[in-house]
Amino acid sequence: MHITIIDDSIPYDGNSPMTQPLGGTEKAVASLAPALAKRGHDVCVVNRIEQGTMIDGVSWVPFDGPRPPETDVVICVKKPQLLDEFPDVEKKLLWLATPAKILNKPRYQALMEKHNPIVVFMGDTHFRTWEPWKYFRKGIVTPGVRREYLTEAECDPVKPPRAIMTTNPLHGMEEMIDLWCDNIIKQVGSQATLHIYSAGLYKAQNSGNVPDKLRPVFDKVQKAHEHGVIVHKPGSDLEMALAYRNAAVHIYPGVETEMYCSTLAETQAIGLPCVARPVGACSERVKNGQTGFLVPDVESMANVTVHLLTKSASRENMSRDARMMQRSQTWELAAAEFEALL
Repeated sequence: MHITIIDDSIPYDGNSPMTQPLGGTEKAVASLAPALAKRGHDVCVVNRIEQGTMIDGVSWVPFDGPRPPETDVVICVKKPQLLDEFPDVEKKLLWLATPAKILNKPRYQALMEKHNPIVVFMGDTHFRTWEPWKYFRKGIVTPGVRREYLTEAECDPVKPPRAIMTTNPLHGMEEMIDLWCDNIIKQVGSQATLHIYSAGLYKAQNSGNVPDKLRPVFDKVQKAHEHGVIVHKPGSDLEMALAYRNAAVHIYPGVETEMYCSTLAETQAIGLPCVARPVGACSERVKNGQTGFLVPDVESMANVTVHLLTKSASRENMSRDARMMQRSQTWELAAAEFEALL
């Protein structure tokens, strides 16, 4: 089968996850494409790459260049307007990453009725965000986790205890920093550290150019340095896997609009227990009380974070269960589920 994936976002290719940080959706495309190719399909990805290339059996083609001469199926990533890019192809999938209620906007309703795509969701939480006005075929494909997070090596937290945070700075990070400085660090000890992986904050910290929307959280992070809060630039999958193995807990406030929580899936697969709120797709990634804690309020979040930073036996049990329960969703399985929809 000739399968084309089209994504109008940023330049990247199949090697990018091994050399640079990528957003969850871009990493998903870079992982699904070779998995489909391994299943015998002819796969092409059209995106903002500057120069065409062939990687792991997948053709990567610039968005403004010639399109594949033959295509049986088009997978449109995130944007309904991409459905118009291949007008002569009958079979189309719309692979969503955000809440699906946007499809009820009039301009997208027209596109949906014109192309009648199969709508692909990332999980049950995502699936429940849409009440369509008419029948469309739908499917759920949980994204896979890349192999860098599926190796058998156990987590080996460094001492003194280290927590990590990977959330968007605008998604509850200020509150978490206050919680760390005013509560957690006082119970765990001044040697504990909180490591924030954020491209935006890292760039602001090193360039001095702070966007207005980041100013409040940036100022708070700067003041929190004396309490062991450190900002890092996100890295490749290998680099992030090492960082996760050296941590004791993943603090993840979560947000209602997150439909997958990709870094949370990765830390769970690698065996890093998490503390999160039961919002968005967090409850699909974390098994409460077994692979981490889903807590309703700030005080509870502080208590269980302290517990995981100081109680190694509990942490080890949760780490073992996380590795056992979360690593079954590989990209090979996700590719097979996409294939079944076709």
